[in-house]
Amino acid sequence: MKKNQWKLFTIGYWVISIFIVFYFNGTGNEADSINHFLYAHYAPPHPELYLNHWAKPLFTLLASPFAQFGFIGIKLFNILCAYRASYFTFKIVSKLRIKQSILGPVFYFIFPISFVTTFSGLTEPLCAFILIASIYLFQHKKYLTCAFLISVTPFVRSEGLIFLAVLAFFFIYLKNWKAFALLSFGHIVYSLIGYFHYQDILWVFTKIPYAHLSSHYGGGSLFHFAEKLNYLMGIPLLVFFILGTVRILVGWKRMRIATRLIMILFLSFFIAHSLFWYLEIFNSMGLKRVFAAITPLMAIVALFGFDLFHKI
Repeated sequence: MKKNQWKLFTIGYWVISIFIVFYFNGTGNEADSINHFLYAHYAPPHPELYLNHWAKPLFTLLASPFAQFGFIGIKLFNILCAYRASYFTFKIVSKLRIKQSILGPVFYFIFPISFVTTFSGLTEPLCAFILIASIYLFQHKKYLTCAFLISVTPFVRSEGLIFLAVLAFFFIYLKNWKAFALLSFGHIVYSLIGYFHYQDILWVFTKIPYAHLSSHYGGGSLFHFAEKLNYLMGIPLLVFFILGTVRILVGWKRMRIATRLIMILFLSFFIAHSLFWYLEIFNSMGLKRVFAAITPLMAIVALFGFDLFHKI
């Protein structure tokens, strides 16, 4: 039954996605979307672009072959990333034994912020894919592979540093010191590669464009992102998300460790960005689209809320 549901989702996903790509022009409504495309497109003749920290080295590396086919190419790359993120979302909720698990990837795909960034040149879909794949590995106790994969997320999105901190806490809790040590893999490899260009072994830190305790963009309310949640997922799914959050937090001791990881990752991301905007630090612009990097997590939490109606 679940295999048939996934096949139907796959057909629907690709039919809709291909139709949108070839019949609607668009860049995801962000200048950053175009800039990321340009970095990826021109990286082959200008290899130094593969080490540009703003462009995100791993994203540029993986998206570059697709970007050679124009902007449609990089949109196809992000569609593929979003599809794989949908797949791992489905696999995770299936193991959690939540009824109607196919709704996990459906929620993820129809979140307004997910939908927009999927058809763009932005880095969020790749980050979402790597993050949710890492959680799938964690759920199946493949901790070393999980640590290896999550270690490269800072080179797709700077928020990957938040993910590293959360996973470090969990590996310490599990006393898995090999996985804890492997979290440094991404930084070690890119430090060594970039040294020959920057002549700075610490370039992975010193070249981070957001590493400033100030912001050119000002700041705002501490509740800025809380107020924007309805724009991220739509009001009906926001209701399910709130219910799911309450359900997970109230039943925290009964929740599986993977569910706790998902919740803590979301809360860490949400609180961090709220503080960055409020305190006017790390060049935060208060952009709501950054949450597209964690929408698979939000979809799973929303499904926990939706599942409550099957308990009544």
